[in-house]
Amino acid sequence: MNLETSMSFLASLFDGSMGWAILCLALAVRFALLPLTLHMARKALANQQKIKALQPQVEAIRARLKDKPQEAFAAVAALYKENGVRLVDRSTLIGALVQLPVFGLLYRTISQASAGKGAFLWMKSLASPDAALTALILLLTGFAAWYYPSASADPSMLMVAMQVAIMAFMVWKLSAGLGLYWAASSGVNAVQTLMLRRERHRAAGLAAARQSARR
Repeated sequence: MNLETSMSFLASLFDGSMGWAILCLALAVRFALLPLTLHMARKALANQQKIKALQPQVEAIRARLKDKPQEAFAAVAALYKENGVRLVDRSTLIGALVQLPVFGLLYRTISQASAGKGAFLWMKSLASPDAALTALILLLTGFAAWYYPSASADPSMLMVAMQVAIMAFMVWKLSAGLGLYWAASSGVNAVQTLMLRRERHRAAGLAAARQSARR
């Protein structure tokens, strides 16, 4: 069953509501890809932790070889390689590229499905932009960015603002139909962030318990 057929089938389940069909299909695809995106996020976080742990050694190398930048670069690269740190993770990059055709096809299908002027919830037309829906997308984006675990102690307000600004630039003129897709995707991103944050807190608790037991 292709995406167009799936969209028509879902709409028939909701009395022809294309809005519910878009939401269900977008959520189904994003949750189906959640194991892959979680795997990539975990690898990225583990890499960040390694880089943070090696930072004192990196600073020592740079201080020792401050007049020899090429040697310093080579020494830092060797240190990273020795400790399994990758500045560009090929498997993560491949995983991201694999998702592009899926999202592209889904995006096109939803764009075609929302070309009509059907209403949905508070939205008068799925074919026109909706300010409230845009605000919801930006809120979910900001939430996911703020609570996303990282190697640093506190989230960067600048980075959060940049992500929200980029998303605003992308969605502020989109039709409400495509906005529903972005809202569903942002919602799943928020769920993923909470899962990663819970995993990190659990790991930190276990580490603290082991350290306490050793004492």
